[in-house]
Amino acid sequence: MTKIVFLDIDGTLVTKYNSIPKSTKRAIEQLKKKDVLPVIATGRAPLLIEEVRQELGIDSYIAMNGQLVVHEGEVVYHNPIETETVDQLIGRAVEKNDGIILCGAKDIFSNSIVSLAKRSSVLTLLKGLVKLVPGSIQLSFFSRLIKKPPKPEDYEGKPIYQVIIETSQEEEAEYKEAFRSLNFARSNHYTVDIISKGISKATGIEHYLNHVGVDLKDTYAFGDSPNDLEMLGYVETSIAMGNGWDSVKEIADYVTDDVDKDGIENALKHFELI
Repeated sequence: MTKIVFLDIDGTLVTKYNSIPKSTKRAIEQLKKKDVLPVIATGRAPLLIEEVRQELGIDSYIAMNGQLVVHEGEVVYHNPIETETVDQLIGRAVEKNDGIILCGAKDIFSNSIVSLAKRSSVLTLLKGLVKLVPGSIQLSFFSRLIKKPPKPEDYEGKPIYQVIIETSQEEEAEYKEAFRSLNFARSNHYTVDIISKGISKATGIEHYLNHVGVDLKDTYAFGDSPNDLEMLGYVETSIAMGNGWDSVKEIADYVTDDVDKDGIENALKHFELI
């Protein structure tokens, strides 16, 4: 490989309707032919990356905002949250009646419906939901799914890398005050991803580059949300999606078109990567 392109999923590779544009699929294939390596960098747990990975043929990824780094199926870095801290987060979420999901390397733990992810794909469930009902009802349905906390026996002995809590940006401050040893990353207005302090997509990229031996000057990254800020600030060339948050566009080297307006393909052509 000569260069690496790191790509967020939601709002970057995937539209709000959970589909990958044809132009993006075409661009990823062209990247590979040019000996440029596409690597996913997402807040999603590995279980919810599978469908996208398979559709695009991408074997390397940074998951859960840098907590888990995988190169061609091999784990090159992982950093689970301490069990005691996970238990304390669950206790606080229950006290506040906030929905909570625990993300492991192979499982997702919440109530029995969300835990169907052990046997199938939550993403498939949510994709079907998106096609059937309006967004406001989707959110209400999802909230009910995650209100009941996971049972300790379900995740006992299994590393938890990320905790997702359903809370507003205003109420997030209370969690930050109570859990100063953790890092909070947000990719939407409804939930916050909680990971270890000092960890981000940027640190995940650092571990990945050290493993594959590629220089930072040969890196590019695409993102759209606040949890992409560290990543975009770390790589050599940062690209914000046209549909991205203003805070992301402000720090990016280049702002491309929206995800559903050929944003990925257009930017890769602009930088002559394809």
